[in-house]
Amino acid sequence: MAEQREVNQTGNTQQTAVSENRSSQNKAVKTKRGIFYIAPKKRGQAAKISLVSILAVGLFYFVINSYVQLNEVYSDISAASTQLNELRSENVRMQTELEGQASIRNIKEYAEEKLGLQKMDQSQVQYIQIQTEDEVILEEPEQNIFIKIKNWFFDLIEYLRG
Repeated sequence: MAEQREVNQTGNTQQTAVSENRSSQNKAVKTKRGIFYIAPKKRGQAAKISLVSILAVGLFYFVINSYVQLNEVYSDISAASTQLNELRSENVRMQTELEGQASIRNIKEYAEEKLGLQKMDQSQVQYIQIQTEDEVILEEPEQNIFIKIKNWFFDLIEYLRG
């Protein structure tokens, strides 16, 4: 940058500060380019910020989506649990109804009324006496030597097995 010289009343020349001149020029450049001026050092940061924000929004979406799916699973479990409790109570009701129908009194009434059965009298009972003293012994037919060896071998294996 060029140095400026001023002449004061006494005629002496004086150098002004170069830095003052540069700062006024930078302000002018920034205002000429507008509000959205990005310095050369910061140009890569905009891409980084946008990439990080896109990743953050994506992560936020996946977290919310997982909570929605978890909520759906919990509601399915709750509905299945409610249905299970209803089925259990229905089972208990049906079991008590079945026990009431299968009582001895109900079976007796059904046999007498529907099937026409009657209780037996003592005169209808007949007793049979069986003799246990008689025994019947059957003789085994004559076996050849090979069958006897085979039977002895099977008996030996059965004995060893316990």
